[in-house]
Amino acid sequence: MAEKPSAWALWRYVPRAFPYLRPHRAKLAFSLVLSVLNTIVHLLQPWPLAIMIDSVAAGNPLPPIASELLPPGRYWQLVILVALGFVLTVLAHGLTVWQTTIDARIEQKMILDFRGDLFQHAQRLSLAFHDGRKTGELMSRINYAAASVGNVVMVFPPMLQAALSLFGMFAISLWIQWQLALISLIVVPLLYYSTGLYGKRVTPRLERVQGLEWQSLSIVHEAMAMLRVIVSFGREPYEFKRFREQGERAVDERVKLTVRQTLFTLLVNTITAAGTAVVFGYGFYLVLDGQLEIGKLIVLMSYLAAVYQPLEMISGSVGTTQAELVALRSSFELLDTQPEVVEDPRAITLGTVSGDVRYENVSFSYHERKNTLDDVSFHAPAGQRIAVVGPTGAGKTTLVSLLVR
Repeated sequence: MAEKPSAWALWRYVPRAFPYLRPHRAKLAFSLVLSVLNTIVHLLQPWPLAIMIDSVAAGNPLPPIASELLPPGRYWQLVILVALGFVLTVLAHGLTVWQTTIDARIEQKMILDFRGDLFQHAQRLSLAFHDGRKTGELMSRINYAAASVGNVVMVFPPMLQAALSLFGMFAISLWIQWQLALISLIVVPLLYYSTGLYGKRVTPRLERVQGLEWQSLSIVHEAMAMLRVIVSFGREPYEFKRFREQGERAVDERVKLTVRQTLFTLLVNTITAAGTAVVFGYGFYLVLDGQLEIGKLIVLMSYLAAVYQPLEMISGSVGTTQAELVALRSSFELLDTQPEVVEDPRAITLGTVSGDVRYENVSFSYHERKNTLDDVSFHAPAGQRIAVVGPTGAGKTTLVSLLVR
């Protein structure tokens, strides 16, 4: 039995997408700066509320930094802290919108460049290659699957921000209450193991769904291209039946895949909910025991929610990420296909032609059929009409197709 691919095996295609990011280095650097600023703002967000609860409302001394910045008087302190919380929230959302706009521009430019390379490469491939492929499959790889190059690469800036937030929040949590900080990490190995196991199982199903949906698109393309013939012979019911049966198979597989993705999301949410419950329960125990202030517990729970949210998002969307990686692999497989006919570096550039056609001792064979053309020679002067006749399979289409070679 063939071994199932690792959940991380498809990630080896990601470095090949980075050259498409190179022309946008300046925008990417600015996006990373915004990520750092956004991380700092998110780290500061829960502190105004914590100071209001532990110091202003409870009448305890202000923290050293806050005592230097805030004026005397509890009401003035309350007003300034509320305003500061509002400003930090607006600033965080503003930075997010700014960064999202820049990332969207980078992503769409990368996708366009990748699609252009795929389109140019597909045109260089031989007619025999195109005859052996479904048009819908090639259309999907160029127009739809190519979008994965941007979707996969532009995951990294948010992941960097999540990593910075995780590091900063964990460091502050260790300073506030190291036991709670360590307890909050119990979900990480569980999420890592479950994500790897699920990714290993879901990848073959994603490939099957992708193949079935490509076949459905091919049926539509073929029917539209041959619509006059289909209508002339009254084949509309047959083509609809063929499309419907293929679509039913694709829908069944997509539903099965969606059910598995939903169940995995439920598992991830259950793991993080269990981690939150443990931290919340132990944190309140420390509050009741006088070892932790309620305001600092609010800061810790805010950090915990901020840390668990990206973990839930990354783990819960592993099916989507794997689908993007499967699509990325299919696009690079097309780009890696070597043309059967390689241009001779000594070839003469064809200028203006007069229409004079000459075949001299032309022979041609297909892989599965030898001697389709055998030593064919003829001359068709410009302006002269010549009919090529023969039974089906005699090589008429092959003869004309070779003219562009």
